[in-house]
Amino acid sequence: MVAGTTSCFAGDTLNVSKVRYVGPLTVKAPVVLDSATLDKKKYNAENIIDTKVSFEALKKATEQELSGINAKKGTLNLLSTAFTNKSYSNVEIKVEGAKQSKVFVGGQEVGGSTPLSPGQYDVVVKYVADSIAPTVKIIADKEGNVALKAEGTKRAFNLDDNMEMKYYRGAALSPSGKYLAYGYSYFDNEGKAQREYFVKELATGRIISQGDRNYNWMPNEDKGYYVKNENGHKNLYTVEVATGKSEVIARDLPDDGVTMAPNGEYLIYYIYNEGPKKQDGVYEVYTPDDRQPGYRARYSIGKYDIKTGMSEQLTYGRHNTYVLDISNDSKYLLFSVSSDSIRQRPSELQSIYRLNIETMEVDNLVEKEGFLAGANFFPNTTDRILIKGTPDAFGGIGRNLPADMTPSMYDYQLFAMDIPTKKVTPVTKYFDPSIEDVIASKVDGMVYFTAENKDSLSLYRLNPKDLSIKMINQPTAVIGGVTIADNAPLMVLYGACPLQTDRMYSLTLDKKQKLTLLEDLNKERMSEIQLGTCHDLSFTCSRGYTVTGFYYLPANFDETKKYPVIVDYYGGCSPTSKRFGGGSHYPAHYWNSLGYIVLIVNPSGAAGFGQEWAARHVNTAGEGVAEDIIEATEWLADHNSWVNKDKIGCVSASYGGFMTQRLLSKTDLYACGISHAGISSHTSYWGEGYWGHSYSEVSMANSYPWTRKDLYVDRSPIYNADKIHKPILFTHGTADTNVPIGESIQMYTAMKILGVPTAFVMVEGENHGIMDYAKRKKWINSMAAWFQRWLQDDSSWWYGMYPKVEEN
Repeated sequence: MVAGTTSCFAGDTLNVSKVRYVGPLTVKAPVVLDSATLDKKKYNAENIIDTKVSFEALKKATEQELSGINAKKGTLNLLSTAFTNKSYSNVEIKVEGAKQSKVFVGGQEVGGSTPLSPGQYDVVVKYVADSIAPTVKIIADKEGNVALKAEGTKRAFNLDDNMEMKYYRGAALSPSGKYLAYGYSYFDNEGKAQREYFVKELATGRIISQGDRNYNWMPNEDKGYYVKNENGHKNLYTVEVATGKSEVIARDLPDDGVTMAPNGEYLIYYIYNEGPKKQDGVYEVYTPDDRQPGYRARYSIGKYDIKTGMSEQLTYGRHNTYVLDISNDSKYLLFSVSSDSIRQRPSELQSIYRLNIETMEVDNLVEKEGFLAGANFFPNTTDRILIKGTPDAFGGIGRNLPADMTPSMYDYQLFAMDIPTKKVTPVTKYFDPSIEDVIASKVDGMVYFTAENKDSLSLYRLNPKDLSIKMINQPTAVIGGVTIADNAPLMVLYGACPLQTDRMYSLTLDKKQKLTLLEDLNKERMSEIQLGTCHDLSFTCSRGYTVTGFYYLPANFDETKKYPVIVDYYGGCSPTSKRFGGGSHYPAHYWNSLGYIVLIVNPSGAAGFGQEWAARHVNTAGEGVAEDIIEATEWLADHNSWVNKDKIGCVSASYGGFMTQRLLSKTDLYACGISHAGISSHTSYWGEGYWGHSYSEVSMANSYPWTRKDLYVDRSPIYNADKIHKPILFTHGTADTNVPIGESIQMYTAMKILGVPTAFVMVEGENHGIMDYAKRKKWINSMAAWFQRWLQDDSSWWYGMYPKVEEN
């Protein structure tokens, strides 16, 4: 930006008075050996503004008065400030009184008027001093839209915070409990995905090692192990974490994805069989699932003996086999075999076997049973297993709901099997939470498991002796992961809450259950941010049961004002949990910072609330679910004067995208809606999505397009398109294999024909979720711009992103 340029628009003007400053920097002239370079550029002593200089020193500089800076004329100087842009606007940073200057906003050089999304922006001015101190002005095209950030004050949560937050990606305690190996992932400020791994000494908190390699632990000793590819050979290394000393203990492994047996004598791995190749260009599809890449591949199980270096194939055949568990004494392998049977529900059946590794004798424990999802040995025994399945497993012995209702296949239960007698006992028949991960603890002989517990993911302990269950003391609403030491009564867990990002804790497994905070992963970043508050919602709906949810109020909430509201939900088989701010795709805290109240509703049909509640998802196709969401929205509006009833929007994805379309076809309560990757026709989704048929086994149990027109047609939004009157945005990844993009195309087409205000944003190359950093940022802001257009009567952001095009 040239000093002294004239603003291209009139608006609010902020005069910057305090800045961080680095300078003056004297730039020496080079030794001029030739009059010009090869490309005929002549040296110009006036171009010192182009001298490269790092901005890092500004971060350590102290704040001072801009007017008090008296730099020598002709020297190079840096100054920085920060401001908040409350909503999308055009902003100009105007510098006067400098001989030359360049302006950088968010690290990018800008000139003149610059369109900016909401958020906080760091400004750096690089300038060549003149005879007087420069002045800096921030000019916006909207009244009251920009504000300077005072040193030491907290700021609003922004989209960069949402995108760059760190999340734990696993943890493992060493056998003694002395060390913890863990890792986390994040996007850096350039949008590059990063993963970092650490080994920490728990007693001191000292980081022993740090790098890009994740360690597993050797059995019964505090040594890590990893597989390293060297000149085409896969070799197994151990490493002493205290010294970093490593050594090879096995060479020429058949695969790098190995599991160490508890006795440390052998490795278990998968053997890949590609299967028959598809003919080039034109080929026959064997089954509906054969459309999926890799469907014809099959996996069998292999064993690698560490002492001899010999590899053995443990299973062989045309069906996939999966490792479920290895017994603590390493004598037995628990594995499953899957088979398909599309003409019945469920279409995938599981058989479970116990294999004696030494004798190769096999016990068939379960034969072609549906509704199963895994199994583990009970701790310190080989004669009992704990099986995860749905209430319909084993002839429905775990069912706890009316006979005329069909259990949800996403409502997971636990069953105990005594191997000698093959007797199966339902463990969680009267336990409402839905089972997730199971860990058998060697050290105390207990079983620990996580479970969806309404809007939380909670941790429980199961006593194998009497099958009693007790909830474990935990500091977080949503447990992200758990690890238990083999030889010490110690657990490490991590997770998050609505107002708290990932934290990691240790928990002693004795009577005291002492809880200790080990790490607050985003502490430094979160210390700068002022969040709003989160509150529970609960009411009795018109159908007589209690509907729950929770809502976020913005920071500096003023109950005398009227706020627009964004309503988020899923409406499918799983609950929306109290993870931090709703997660990185539908960011409640970001929406709060834009001036919205955010309501999260958990309507009937989700697992984690009990079997009957979960069963309401089956063969309803949104009926009842939509009413729950509508009534929750009305309850919030009717009981709180700060809700602007005329400015309520709704948003969700996948089955929730279908719910958005259904909601707008049933009520005009919502001023607008957003459907990402939403189902508009249950029939086309059933037949075309990679998992359309298998998911319909859950949601439309034993119902088909030719048997239940009321579900597949009458409750499909495309057949109710003429009932939608409010603006709706469709977004979809062009490579979506779950819900094909045609689901949005046909509904968007219908809206255009009907004259309903609509828009369609396609995200090139993305699948069901938007994972690319830059594309996700634009996609999230597209949704925010849509809400600003219809809930705040301001279309500037939307048309700034997607300029108007005249239609014929």
